[in-house]
Amino acid sequence: MRPSAPLLFLSLSGFTQHVGATANGIVGFGIELYTDICCQSCRDSLSALYLSCTTFPNSTDTSDMGGSSMKKRHDEGPMEGMPMTSDACRASSQPWLQTMAYCIQQNCDAIGYGTEKQTKCFSFEALAGASKPTLQESMPSTPPTVELARDATWLNETSLVNGELYYSTFGTYKEFGRSEYLHTKYSVALIFLVFGVILACGVANQSVAAFPGLQKHMQSSRVWAKIRQYLILPALVGSRHLQPLPGHIGYVPGRMLSINIAIYVILNVVFSSVSFGSFQPNTAFKSWQFEICEYVGNRTGTLSLVNTAIAVLFAGRNNLLISLTGWSHTTFLTLHRWSARVATVQAIVHSIAYTVSYFQPGYKGYADYAAEAAMPFYWWGIIATIAYALAASFAILPFRMKAYDAFLLFHIGLAILALVGCWYHLVPHFGLDYGYQVWLYLAFAFWSADRMARLIRLAYYNHCGSSEAIVEKVPGCDVFQITVFPRVSWGFGPGQHSFLYIPWVGAGKFWESHPFSIARWTHEGESSTATLNPVDLSDSSEDDSKVDPYVQVSTQKSNLSEAYSPGGEQEANTLLPHARASIQFLVRGHSGMTAALRKHMSLYSYGSSMNMSVYTEGPYAGHRTTLQPFQLADTVLCLVGGIGITHALGLIQEFVTANSNRGEETGRKSKIMRNAKRLVLAWSAKEMALIEHVRQNFLVDCEGAEYSFWCTDADASSSKEMAITAGRMNVASVIRSHVEHGHQTTVLACGPGNMADEARQEIIRCVRDGFRVDLVEESFCW
Repeated sequence: MRPSAPLLFLSLSGFTQHVGATANGIVGFGIELYTDICCQSCRDSLSALYLSCTTFPNSTDTSDMGGSSMKKRHDEGPMEGMPMTSDACRASSQPWLQTMAYCIQQNCDAIGYGTEKQTKCFSFEALAGASKPTLQESMPSTPPTVELARDATWLNETSLVNGELYYSTFGTYKEFGRSEYLHTKYSVALIFLVFGVILACGVANQSVAAFPGLQKHMQSSRVWAKIRQYLILPALVGSRHLQPLPGHIGYVPGRMLSINIAIYVILNVVFSSVSFGSFQPNTAFKSWQFEICEYVGNRTGTLSLVNTAIAVLFAGRNNLLISLTGWSHTTFLTLHRWSARVATVQAIVHSIAYTVSYFQPGYKGYADYAAEAAMPFYWWGIIATIAYALAASFAILPFRMKAYDAFLLFHIGLAILALVGCWYHLVPHFGLDYGYQVWLYLAFAFWSADRMARLIRLAYYNHCGSSEAIVEKVPGCDVFQITVFPRVSWGFGPGQHSFLYIPWVGAGKFWESHPFSIARWTHEGESSTATLNPVDLSDSSEDDSKVDPYVQVSTQKSNLSEAYSPGGEQEANTLLPHARASIQFLVRGHSGMTAALRKHMSLYSYGSSMNMSVYTEGPYAGHRTTLQPFQLADTVLCLVGGIGITHALGLIQEFVTANSNRGEETGRKSKIMRNAKRLVLAWSAKEMALIEHVRQNFLVDCEGAEYSFWCTDADASSSKEMAITAGRMNVASVIRSHVEHGHQTTVLACGPGNMADEARQEIIRCVRDGFRVDLVEESFCW
């Protein structure tokens, strides 16, 4: 992202000497390019000329030094072996002062540049900031009549500036300044449009959540029903949304999100393609083709930086826009991927434009390109572009699904390399005078704020230490139940999840964490059936070499059903009337951290449970705007598949609590289930053991809630007594049987992608048929 070498000297040497010490912001917003353009044009039309006081190294004959070398006159210092005209020399040269004064007066008057401004710019441009002599004192007594030739070498008498050279210089500066301002204008417009739309959606969602009457009015509106039927609820095309595309090449965003992404992409294409101009003859660019290439490169480079900052913000789990809008982190990760893709394409176009420019008329092709590419700022730009491209290429869904932890480390490393490359591509070369670094500051700030928030959460909720936890294996399936006793009790609620760090297992990856939905919580002082049961390891008959020094093994509860069911043994299930707060997770073993945890238990545990230390980073999600569809619901239907039961259990606990407190003057009033009279859990799982565990340990005291279970295991059999059906759930039939006219139904879909997509399609049909149905999807699409 750079003007060509001559224009760099023109702008950075001439202009930055004028504003470099005080410039802040970006071009057009705190930084003004060429504020005294007529004065600068006069100076740069004359500064290559030798004066009588010009010094020549080694008394070199000056007769061969003709021409108007722009590089010499705009360099930041004298080039070795070149003549030098010092500021003191110019301040003492009458031809210089009078020619400059007359040029400034004539040309600045023509564009309405006032006398006071002319005086100031004369002091800066002609005298390098000295106050004497003034513009008026330097004016010639009689106007000059001789115009300098275009190829003049010496300024020996007061003269008229060459008109053609002044015109070219003035036009070059004006067009370049206009172009730089447009780069900034479109960048600011883009970032305001993106955040403006998101903030508008957030305000709308907050208003609906804060005023139930408005929400009720919207639900009864036929117009709103049509909007939901055709824009908000459907997939982009067909029915595939949370189910990956064939070959797992990716997910298709919903229709409304896809429309917004398409508008965002179109805006970037338009902003990258319009309002380019050219000025010829040009003192910086030898052809209009080169000039356009430079402007296209600058535009796409600037927009790429803007989109990079947006992508960094959207990737953060502490993004404040999540709580404002109620959109899920998955939604913002989708936006992150698209903004990063756009930034990558623009970075590539930026690099191509600058490469192609050296092969335009007036330039030497590969020789000029090789000379530029050898400069540090240039190859840092190449490194950054390659890092962008690799980060986007390796973010494909198959890689994320098969090796997420490796992907994440690789992705973060490439992102850091890209940002560092951008910094060294811009700041050492341009300084801070064009404001390009401001967009990098934004990216650094967003990234740093998210990481700092994570550290603060870890320190606060773990009291700068770790939290105790019980990890237990659910018999008969590859699921763990983790009970954590956080050192600080937060406002537990439905829809929340927390990130767990277990650095003591596996390879000791202290940085690795994973999000898990909170299945159940207890507040401090409430009755709890979860206890820590440390065991004297000296009683074990096993080899001491297999004892993990970081955990305590519990053998008192070898059977989870016995230990946690109301009929379990008293000594293993003692109620604690003043127990600590706790949160429970159900975690299925996959790869990465959960696989390491499974292996850890098999190596070091003598029973099915063990005590260990973990770190909790949470809570996240569960925002009012996310859960507002449950506020007016008469019926809540939880459609759940597999381990997705963890998210539904939080809602069930909230419903049971709301029912128990309903009609009471005291007690906690639920703001989420304020109207729900009925909650139905429809859960399909492949392991009967998991269904049985959840039924006995999480649902046994849930009065008022209704349950239906489906087990897809080949050996499963139906049981009317336990409401278990063998086989696959008919999602459409379940939804249709629980909606009715005149009642508001909210469906929670939390399960495999095909189940969620089936639910979405049936809800669209219900809305079409006049039922008032809301959909809340809970998924994490890697």
